[in-house]
Amino acid sequence: MYRLLLVSDKADVRSLYEQFPEWEQLGFERPTIAADAQQGIDRLGQGRYDAVSWLLSVTEGKRFFAYLSKRPEMFGMETARSEERLRREIGAARRALSSRDAARQTKQIDDLTRMMRGEFLCDLLRGATYDDAKIDERMRSLKMFSIDPARPITTSSCRLPQGDYFLAEVWRYGRERLENALKNIFETANDEVFYVLLVINPHHMRLLGLPMREMSGDEIYERVSRHLDRCQQLLQDYFELTLDIKRVVRYDSLYALSRENAVRTAH
Repeated sequence: MYRLLLVSDKADVRSLYEQFPEWEQLGFERPTIAADAQQGIDRLGQGRYDAVSWLLSVTEGKRFFAYLSKRPEMFGMETARSEERLRREIGAARRALSSRDAARQTKQIDDLTRMMRGEFLCDLLRGATYDDAKIDERMRSLKMFSIDPARPITTSSCRLPQGDYFLAEVWRYGRERLENALKNIFETANDEVFYVLLVINPHHMRLLGLPMREMSGDEIYERVSRHLDRCQQLLQDYFELTLDIKRVVRYDSLYALSRENAVRTAH
């Protein structure tokens, strides 16, 4: 059920909203009603509402709208003065709120999926091992349909020699925000190569590059090398940091990386 706040100094409007019988059938709780701007401001400050409707005299209306302009997230519903019009406006508000909630839920799911993709691939960079079938299953469940785990990939090891000093003396926003800033540089959106950055500590990182179309091992190696050159320049330009690229390693596939992890773990 959605919650509505009506703010109106018009007695007939308040009476209509109080006596309207179909709120629950139309997806709303019975509305909270405020008789002037200050009451409306107080109600909004004290509780959660999904929508607000108002009809006020000029002076009261200016006061309330000045407050409401600071709450751009609040959904405004047209105020009605008849049952027929009110029924239409409630229906329109319910549809708009449902669409908004669906969009928010989709975004939350998309954000969670992106985070889980990164965690899965970072686990492989950390040395996790999965058999081929498990990799296929995880990639299907994470909807990574544009990435074929059988294509050649690269891993890159990089160092920021001044990383500890930069984090302790220059960067004032904490490690997590520094990692996000580095990801924004290294994981630049690209419709041909998908990048995942693992920040191991302030001076040691690994980058995974996965092609999103058919590529040879030489081609993915070349593209990742050019990408790292750009990252070097951006780090120098924006943070005055030097990036040392220790090595770029080609693998025949994502499966091959996992198998090498297994061999390394066994020893």
